[in-house]
Amino acid sequence: MVEPGNEQRVRGPGKRPSSNCIAYVKRDYPVSEDTSMSTVGTVQSPAKTAQAGHRWLDIIKRILVGVVLVLAMVGLLVNVSGLVGVWAAYGPARNSVTDVSNTLTQALQVADKGLTRANGYVQTGRQTVAQLNTLATQLGDRTQTNSPLITTLSQRVDTKLAPVLEQAQTTAASIHDATLKVNGAFVTLNRFPGVTVPTLSDQLSAVSDRAQEAVSAMQDLRVTLANIKAGTVTKAQTAVMQITARIDAPLARIQSLINTYQAKVANAQDRVTSTTNSILTLLLVTAIALTLLSIIIAAALLLLIYVCWQYIRHGHFPSLRVVRT
Repeated sequence: MVEPGNEQRVRGPGKRPSSNCIAYVKRDYPVSEDTSMSTVGTVQSPAKTAQAGHRWLDIIKRILVGVVLVLAMVGLLVNVSGLVGVWAAYGPARNSVTDVSNTLTQALQVADKGLTRANGYVQTGRQTVAQLNTLATQLGDRTQTNSPLITTLSQRVDTKLAPVLEQAQTTAASIHDATLKVNGAFVTLNRFPGVTVPTLSDQLSAVSDRAQEAVSAMQDLRVTLANIKAGTVTKAQTAVMQITARIDAPLARIQSLINTYQAKVANAQDRVTSTTNSILTLLLVTAIALTLLSIIIAAALLLLIYVCWQYIRHGHFPSLRVVRT
């Protein structure tokens, strides 16, 4: 115990221990009034240590929230860049589809018109071949070299058959080129997801080969007629009709191909139109959907940025409750 006379000396006149310190008296042995009997010391309060710990924890929390804030801002920039990229890519993609569609449409129109013209040339050629067969029958196998029928045959070949076959060959070449262009464009169009447009068969390209066969046989017919006139060929009817059969066979094959593929070309034109519309619609819907998704993500990131900033400023997250009045 502290003696009544020493109480003021320990505390000091009019002073009380602070709330953060504990006053204690250490008494080792009896002393006189002139010698201090006790020693007063202070010990740091546990509340102050806890307060310093909370301060460091708050700093760490704010640093972490700041990192989240930076990441959210980076995410917002990436999101906006992606949205700009979507619409920047939409225009070229739409133009690419339109260009491929126009190329296909033009090539199919060329093929369709070529098939129509070739069909007319082939019909005229086969009619001319039938007329040559009739003249050859009248000529017979035993004929004189100066027979007027030989001259008539030669004139029919030069003035009617040859021009028709040459025009058919030229038209068949244009059909061949158009078919290659169409198939190339179909390959490009089929690269889009969910698009499958069948290419035109290679048999359509064979129209040019069949026309070349007919022209070669026609050249042989000219040589045969010259030999009949020269007397080196005795059986004129047989020789002429063998060659006209060689002319008529590829013409018949061309006509069959034309009748088969005219309907397919028209169907391909319809498929190109519908497929192009589907692709353009898909591109537009995709761009709009990505735009809406980007807007939602941007709104979420902005809200996250606001919340993080409020925490960094005030040390606590803002209340997002809606107060009803």
